[in-house]
Amino acid sequence: MKTARYYGIEDIRCEELPIPNCGEKDVLIKVAYAGICGSDLHIYKKGMFIQNIPETMGHEFSGTVVKTGSKVHSLQAGDRVTANPMVTCGNCIACQTGHRGSCETLGFIGEVRPGCFAEYIALPQEDVIKAPPDIDLKKLALAEPLAVALNICRQAKPAPTDKVLIVGPGPIGLLTALALKNVCGLENPTILGRSPARLSIAKALGMKTTTQLGDDSYFDLIIEAAGNETALSTAVAHALPGGKICVVSIFEDDFIFDINTIVAKQLSIIGCNVYETRHIQESTKLLADGIIDPSPLVTDTYDLADCREAFAALCSKDKKACKILFQMEDIK
Repeated sequence: MKTARYYGIEDIRCEELPIPNCGEKDVLIKVAYAGICGSDLHIYKKGMFIQNIPETMGHEFSGTVVKTGSKVHSLQAGDRVTANPMVTCGNCIACQTGHRGSCETLGFIGEVRPGCFAEYIALPQEDVIKAPPDIDLKKLALAEPLAVALNICRQAKPAPTDKVLIVGPGPIGLLTALALKNVCGLENPTILGRSPARLSIAKALGMKTTTQLGDDSYFDLIIEAAGNETALSTAVAHALPGGKICVVSIFEDDFIFDINTIVAKQLSIIGCNVYETRHIQESTKLLADGIIDPSPLVTDTYDLADCREAFAALCSKDKKACKILFQMEDIK
């Protein structure tokens, strides 16, 4: 089977590997679509998170079950599925208190074990999430990042009248905007960004957009989804006194930050990391029911053989690409 494997910084290669074995408690899945996540870019550019080299990358996907182990009874061949790709210890205080997303040794498939940038993947049955049989597999591939957005909404707890700003029109920022609008019932949030291409997607989704904020622009809730010093400074500067800032990005670089404005404004800073299984189950239902349609975010699809070109497109300074999916062969 074809795979896209990480060999080092900016070194990803398409290679042939055997189809993985399906253990007695495992499910073998033929991957339909697999999405490149921001964390995959952190691996590609900085070597973050990865524990094995070489490693098959990827953790966002949709697919169809082709085989089940002898002790699997909740799934069968032909089921359309996605999965919770987290790999947790099960023993730390976070895992024991129901917060797997905060596991002390949290990892993901594609980082600590083979991922989904492959034509087939085998996963434990408890991590596999069954979807309705008629769901669009291309949309289902975004169930995992949509789960991130749902967790952001749950952590931020926006009031119906909140004025909301999202800093960063990437996939997570845009999916969060859709969740705020279609799940939380908020008026359209404002999306701040620099990329005309990504802001045009936001406009197509019906969102307010801007490339800069006036000195008199303030917000009850700001979601920082860009992952850089300027974005965080902008969030603090434009938060209303007593407001909330939800930080959802992974920052590649350290920087010095003046915390005094946070103290003076009495701001609430909320850290938000990944999700729980229930969020992926909810996102799957939202996609199946058509309540959220993430299709405009998908700007390109690539074959695994063109994995280098796909990563280069997402790393381009013009930011024309938003969400890129690998599309496997023979999708019906």
